[in-house]
Amino acid sequence: MNIVFFGSPIYSSRVLSYLLSSKHSVKAVVTQDIKKDNKKRVLKTPVGIFSEENKLHTLYPINLDSSDFIAELTSLNADIFLIYAYGKILPADIINIPKFGVINLHCSLLPRWRGAAPIQRALLNRDSMTGITFFKINEHLDTGNILASYEYLIKEEDDSLSLQEKLTDLAIENIENILESNLNDKILTPQNNSLATYATKLSKDESIINWNEDAEIIIAKVKAFAGWPGVQAELFDVKFKIHQAKCINDSNKYSPGSVMNFNHDKFEIKAKKGIIQINKLQLPGKNIITNKDLYNSNSQFSTKIKSYSVK
Repeated sequence: MNIVFFGSPIYSSRVLSYLLSSKHSVKAVVTQDIKKDNKKRVLKTPVGIFSEENKLHTLYPINLDSSDFIAELTSLNADIFLIYAYGKILPADIINIPKFGVINLHCSLLPRWRGAAPIQRALLNRDSMTGITFFKINEHLDTGNILASYEYLIKEEDDSLSLQEKLTDLAIENIENILESNLNDKILTPQNNSLATYATKLSKDESIINWNEDAEIIIAKVKAFAGWPGVQAELFDVKFKIHQAKCINDSNKYSPGSVMNFNHDKFEIKAKKGIIQINKLQLPGKNIITNKDLYNSNSQFSTKIKSYSVK
């Protein structure tokens, strides 16, 4: 099978790596266009870097509608285009190029969580199940007919970073099932649009927690925003990020934001319903530390927490 691979982030590189080790031929790699930072240093995507390191034909199109780009893709005579987190919607002129169409690997059980942030939305919604869907691309957002779906039961310890890795594993385990099937004759399953939900892009505002929220909601945010931008909390006018925490059921009558416990072993803050036990956090401009590190730091923030702790 002759494949053109589309992808951008680092986890997409794992799928590309698998394809390189398979019997299939990667004719080219398409990734997002090259950027420059404010110091004018060239910034390539992880997939672009990996592709070049493996001496693959690597394309960084700025305009997907460019006639030159479309002509180059056409000249590759690909059987399929395979997409995993490319980050752009393909125009019809590209979708119609490969012999067997364009297959997308999407990190949800479509039609649930169509869109840019399916993993994070599943965690925010406290879903118990997610998965990976292989489907044929059309001109609309994640609405194409389904080739196959594979389920994954979300575990208590999963966050957006670990879940992305596990769903990538699931995709790699099953890619061959898709590529080895008769893509011309394979029966596709239309999506039930009445069951569709949408995973809109994340915003930094969503990552700001309010102690007046229930502990379960706050923990869902900690898990969902583990990668970007991280959960933003504030206590005694000090802002910090929570990197690891868990929910403790408790019905005490202390007001939200009260420090329930702060010692070598525990840093617990009252939410509207329940308690947040913070295990790892990050102060502005500092490295990630444990609650024990904070307790032993004797910083002004640590001293203030100690003075206000209920226990």
